[in-house]
Amino acid sequence: MFHFKTKSIMKTKRILSIAAIACGIVMSMTSCGSGDTPVYKQTAIISFEGAALNYDGYWCGNENGTAFDNWGATGFACSYTEEGVVFPVNYTPAWGSWSGFAVSSRTAKTYNSATMTPDQFNSIAGGAKSGRKYCIVQTYGETLDFGRSVTLKGFWFTNTAWVVDAILHGDGMTPGKFEADDWFKCIIYPIPAEEGVLSGARYEIDLAKDGDYVKDWQYCDLSKVDAFKNIKGLSFAFEGTKKNDYGVTTPAYICVDDIAIEFKY
Repeated sequence: MFHFKTKSIMKTKRILSIAAIACGIVMSMTSCGSGDTPVYKQTAIISFEGAALNYDGYWCGNENGTAFDNWGATGFACSYTEEGVVFPVNYTPAWGSWSGFAVSSRTAKTYNSATMTPDQFNSIAGGAKSGRKYCIVQTYGETLDFGRSVTLKGFWFTNTAWVVDAILHGDGMTPGKFEADDWFKCIIYPIPAEEGVLSGARYEIDLAKDGDYVKDWQYCDLSKVDAFKNIKGLSFAFEGTKKNDYGVTTPAYICVDDIAIEFKY
């Protein structure tokens, strides 16, 4: 069982009307008092449906990005943008590697090391939470940029098929499958919109614990967490019991879909 508090997981119903889901946007108006200028708020849902994917059903950057030197190889800084939110990806074709925020429409639920690409872009839920596309997060310093001050209300998440394969069969670097006392989690860090403000906040999402693991889409409700109000960005990290001197050996991936943000305009 997974329960979502500050360090756990809980399913919740999205407080959105059917019309809002259809268009991906909810608008409201508030006023501070008589004679004050009304404050308009808009809620947008990032669904990734606008991303252009390759014939294997994923995108993790391409050679159309800005070239840079990546330890002697040519890398390309790329990004996907939706509702003003920028999802960066650094792609290095010589190594067949990427990091940042990829997009997938794949529906396979399995992982095979012989077909690591494209299998690393499979969700264990067998596709998106809604629509056809979803985001795969695997970051090494890349930060999600909201483009303005927003309140992050929440998002849906699940494991990748590769993470689950490592949980059930081992990751090839740390011996053995997960036992009851093993755990794996994603940490999200809000980046305050106000200059010079360091929140120091972290929010933990359990992806595996107590002999079980996330195997379907679950909701991360941040609507009542003050640290995710008035932020301009978000960073991701991963922690777990399976690790070596360089960090976790469990594949550092999470699937994300339908990110809900609220902003003033």
